Amino acid sequence: PSIQNTQEKMTDATGNAEGEKNASRWDDGISSANGLLAKCFTSCDADPKGSVHRAWGISLIFVVVYFVVSILEMINLQKQGGSKALVIAAIWTGIIHLVLAVLGTFVLKRFPTNFSVGFFLGVLVVLVNQNLIMFSSFHGYSYGTLRTNNAFANLSLALCLVLAFFTLLLVNFRTSVVVAPIDAKGYNPNATGEEGDSYQRYEGSTEN
Repeated sequence: PSIQNTQEKMTDATGNAEGEKNASRWDDGISSANGLLAKCFTSCDADPKGSVHRAWGISLIFVVVYFVVSILEMINLQKQGGSKALVIAAIWTGIIHLVLAVLGTFVLKRFPTNFSVGFFLGVLVVLVNQNLIMFSSFHGYSYGTLRTNNAFANLSLALCLVLAFFTLLLVNFRTSVVVAPIDAKGYNPNATGEEGDSYQRYEGSTEN
């Protein structure tokens, strides 16, 4: 029994050592990626939160234009007998980007908590990939007006790059954007309390 216990302890020690080594490698990889992003956005260090908001404003312009072009592409495909699947894809993608505009503005302006910003980043990653798929689907599509199809496809690629850039920017400066839920605008758990009271009570309960 003593030999078996010794072997089990050695196995556990080896497993713990391997786990710590893998965790260390993971941490090193994340640190390297964060360092690379920090170098890419050095010019924005003076005003990180403002840079994120300005980049989002530029992204909104592309989103609105994309929504308009998606309607034109839907009309174009319907008149020319294009694929119904692509008709639905065009208008649905435009609507999704319009929802993204509302969601992103709400998160960044009103409720930039850890969870909401993380959720927003996940949606951005999905739409970046979706726009790349839309580009490959509509570029050179023979039905409908070729010029309109290519315009929609090229705008999808442009929006893919714009949203990818904004995603990286937000990932790099997320600590400057994120606030505690208690500090978010419009958060008022006790309407009778003064501003800041709830935050102080939150700190006190944490310490206790």
